[in-house]
Amino acid sequence: MKHHLLFTCYLFFFFFCRTPLVFSDKALPLQLRALLSLKLSLQDPDGTFQDWDPTTSFSKSDSQEPIWCSWSGVKCNPKTAQVTSLDLSQRNLSGVIPAEIRDLKSLIHLNLSRNAFDGQFPQIIFELTDIRTLDISYNSFNSTFPPGISKLRFLRHFGAYSNSFVGPLPKDLIFLRFLELLNLGGSYFDGDIPTTYGKFPRLKFLYLAGNQLVGPLPPQLGFMSQLEHLEIGYNIMLSGRLPDEFSLLTNLQYMDISNCSLSGELPPELGNLTKLESLLLFKNQLTGEIPVSFTNLKALKNLDLSDNRLSGTIPEGFSSLTELTRLSLMRNELTGEIPQGIGELPNIETLSLWENSLSGILPPKLGSNGKLQWLDVSSNSLSGPIPQNLCQGNKLFKLILFSNNFVDKIPPSLANCTSLTRLRIQNNRLNGTIPGGFGLLESLTFVDISKNNLTGAIPSDLGNAPQLQYLNISENSFDATLPSNIWSAPNLQIFSASWSRVVGEVPDFIGCKSVYKIELQGNSLNGSIPWNIVHCEKLLSLNLSSNSLTGTIPWEISTLRTITAIDLSHNLLTGTIPANFENCTTLETFNVSYNLLTGPIPKSGSIFPNLHPSSFSGNDGLCGGVLTKSCTADTLKPLEVEPRERQQPKKTAGAIVWIMAAGFVVGLVVLIAGTKCFRSNHSRRLMTSVRSDRGN
Repeated sequence: MKHHLLFTCYLFFFFFCRTPLVFSDKALPLQLRALLSLKLSLQDPDGTFQDWDPTTSFSKSDSQEPIWCSWSGVKCNPKTAQVTSLDLSQRNLSGVIPAEIRDLKSLIHLNLSRNAFDGQFPQIIFELTDIRTLDISYNSFNSTFPPGISKLRFLRHFGAYSNSFVGPLPKDLIFLRFLELLNLGGSYFDGDIPTTYGKFPRLKFLYLAGNQLVGPLPPQLGFMSQLEHLEIGYNIMLSGRLPDEFSLLTNLQYMDISNCSLSGELPPELGNLTKLESLLLFKNQLTGEIPVSFTNLKALKNLDLSDNRLSGTIPEGFSSLTELTRLSLMRNELTGEIPQGIGELPNIETLSLWENSLSGILPPKLGSNGKLQWLDVSSNSLSGPIPQNLCQGNKLFKLILFSNNFVDKIPPSLANCTSLTRLRIQNNRLNGTIPGGFGLLESLTFVDISKNNLTGAIPSDLGNAPQLQYLNISENSFDATLPSNIWSAPNLQIFSASWSRVVGEVPDFIGCKSVYKIELQGNSLNGSIPWNIVHCEKLLSLNLSSNSLTGTIPWEISTLRTITAIDLSHNLLTGTIPANFENCTTLETFNVSYNLLTGPIPKSGSIFPNLHPSSFSGNDGLCGGVLTKSCTADTLKPLEVEPRERQQPKKTAGAIVWIMAAGFVVGLVVLIAGTKCFRSNHSRRLMTSVRSDRGN
């Protein structure tokens, strides 16, 4: 009643106050009435209805069409001026669809997608019986789906993706004999998939993914002879076997039933789907071998059977699937060798076979097609060298080969692969040196070459890598020093070179502003810990244990605002533990055991009273704190060192004092010497004068 009153006032204002002379004797057109009612009923915070202005609609008496046919989102039949298409998508609209919308009787296309509609779906829309396409996707309708959609007897496309519908799937959809596209995905529909859904005579696209559907897949779905696209995955309670009847879907091009709970073996009959381009069955519980009949899927471009329990070998016939761009069989129980012909597939872009039990070598020609972008065969038992042409087309951006038995050198061509972003080849048997050039790759963010047999110099260009965030070269046998500029990579966050037979001194911490984790334990580093570690302002964890470091613990470490873990154990450090660490509130672990430290352990602070004594063991000169050994009266208290910037004036003042003292001493010596010289000359002159007097 309130809406009707407002609407009446609205129309009265526009047509009797502003344009009373033109149409005062005529009935208001139903099309205009319906559209203005819609504008008045809906909330439009972005003002998208601004051009829906009726005030000029009757002032143009010579106009060839009514003004509403020029409004945004509205299309009319040029002969009848009836609204045939209404597109209100992406307007952030909400509110209630008014009953007057039923007056748009010629409406064929209605798009309400990507708005903020919620609550009960408006059944009044079912009165628009001529509609062919209806899209309500990306809203928040949250009721059960109401009955009545079967009234839209000419409906061809119905999209309701990404809402919050609950309850069972609507069964009266089956009466829509012309329906070609049905998308009910991304809601909370539950219960079984109706067996009657197999009776759609013209359906080409069925999308039920991302709901809470349960039970087995109805074999009757295999009777939709026109179906081209089937997506019913991401219903984790869908179970049972993959029906053999699905092999009757001879027009099917796309099948996605991933992330469910399907079990049993793959039906060999699926090899009859010769038009199939994408087959996605990942994240199920499928068992048995991959049917050899799958090699008949000559149109296949995307095959993903990952995250199942498949066993046996990769069919040799996969080498004949020349349209294949993506093959993912990861996380299964596959054995045997990778068919060598897979390396010669002309269109392969992604090959993901990780976490199986594959053996043998990588196909030598892999990457030679110039299209390879992503290769992941990690966690297998592969051996032999890394193929030389993996980045031949300069499109490879992820190379993941870790935890295998690869041997020989790292191909130098990889250091020229400008597309590379991630390189993970750790835990193999690679030897030789690290090729120079990785630090010049502008897209490289992640490098892990740890746990190999690499030797020789560590390339200095790694310190210039513009995007490198993670660098791990641990557990190799370099027998080399760290490059002096290793901390200069502007985005480096984690650096690990532990147990790598690194020698020499720790490079000055210049440029380490982004580094938050440093692992250099288990090497032969010597010299002192650089005090300019204060430049590592984001440092969280520092591990320099098991080296031969000498000198004192830099108090600057205690000033790092985010430091949480420090391990300096098993070195030759001397001096005391700086009392400044008592003020370090972020510290969680602190280990300085087995050094040559002396003096008392800090007593206060957030961590020291709670540390285990083992954190300080092996230092005979330490006392107090959590140790049972008490400090004697003559034991020096650990000094709280002032910042080095504040120490500098004291040094300068001291130098001036020494210079002044030295000047005073020198002046005194000169004065004494001069006095003696004067006295000597004066005596000599006096004696000469006396002698002269005597001679005369």
